Amino acid sequence: MVARCLLLASLWCRLAAGQDTPPSPPPAPDIPALLHAGDTLYLKGDYEAARLAFLQAWDLAQSAPPEDPARYDVLKKLAAIRAAAGDFADANGYLQSAIEWRETNLGKDDPRIADDLLESVSLLRGLKDYGHALAVMSQVMGMHMKASKFLSVEVADDFSRFAQIQMEYQKPEDAAGSLQTAVSIRTQMNGPFDPSLIYDLDRQGTVYIALRQYDKAEEAYRHGLVIRDSLYGRDSADLISTVDGLAYACFGQKKYDLAEPIYQRLIALWIKSVGPEHPVVAMALDKVSTFYADQKKFDQAREASDRATAIRTNFLAAGLTQQATEQLAEGNKPDALALYQRALKVMDPPDPLYDQLRADTENIVKSFAPATVKLQKKAPSATPSTPAPGKKP
Repeated sequence: MVARCLLLASLWCRLAAGQDTPPSPPPAPDIPALLHAGDTLYLKGDYEAARLAFLQAWDLAQSAPPEDPARYDVLKKLAAIRAAAGDFADANGYLQSAIEWRETNLGKDDPRIADDLLESVSLLRGLKDYGHALAVMSQVMGMHMKASKFLSVEVADDFSRFAQIQMEYQKPEDAAGSLQTAVSIRTQMNGPFDPSLIYDLDRQGTVYIALRQYDKAEEAYRHGLVIRDSLYGRDSADLISTVDGLAYACFGQKKYDLAEPIYQRLIALWIKSVGPEHPVVAMALDKVSTFYADQKKFDQAREASDRATAIRTNFLAAGLTQQATEQLAEGNKPDALALYQRALKVMDPPDPLYDQLRADTENIVKSFAPATVKLQKKAPSATPSTPAPGKKP
């Protein structure tokens, strides 16, 4: 510390050389300046430098009166930066100190405490401390019920959060009950077509499938699909997850006639969203193949499976030819040729999906042939032959 002070003094004197009066030293940074610097570094993704700036601000804040709001502001910044860096335990420690400040100075009924507690729930989920997260959620729900009433958006949201934690905690039965309450509250408040129902209904479907209660899953997904159709239209990619869940719920009940057009709709939605040759379409076709195989419709199962394989083959071959082209651009012809030849092997047997790619690749490989033959002809004369033992060369 002494050495640092002497160095600063020396620099100050050198800067002041030739002047009658030395300039005033720069003012020490205050809390707002440090918070601004920390935010700037935070936005740039430099979490460690931002943390150091916030820690400097915290050192100053601790010298301020206990009721100074700067204490709370700095603690919230430190909690956020530690969470961004993935240190959820450290973040929750700072957040708890911030909550204690609000409780002490503003009272335990301060409404912003509930928001801070919800942040704590997220951190506890990150730590996989689900039991503690549920306990804090109970505290939050109590505050929301006291501030408003049971039939409120806040309480419905709390039940949705309970369900998410319970699913992560491997308690699907409890999650099903929480979601049913959330759906009931929202329906009583705004009717059965309330857009805020979508996410709870999709989660309901997921929970019921996990419990193998496929009839209830079907009901939840159908309800959600009606709302999504109304909001986004029947061809929107926003319907994909709900259509996928509904198809599986019907399949789980062996309702093959109902499930088949839903699976076809799923394929159509994926194709409209990403194109017919995307690997996710192959994944959807795998599901269709399994669906037909379960009915012993092996021809249709094989057709879907072959189409999925062709899509994956096309994707891999296209990637290999792109890599080969990059090698060619770098002047690395042997490696480029090897990659093109590998792509041709991948595309065997032929398929209409990649006929054009195969033909183009074959033509490129043929263009290498003269150079390859020339190299092969030169090879014997490039190295003198070695005579057999006991014979003169």
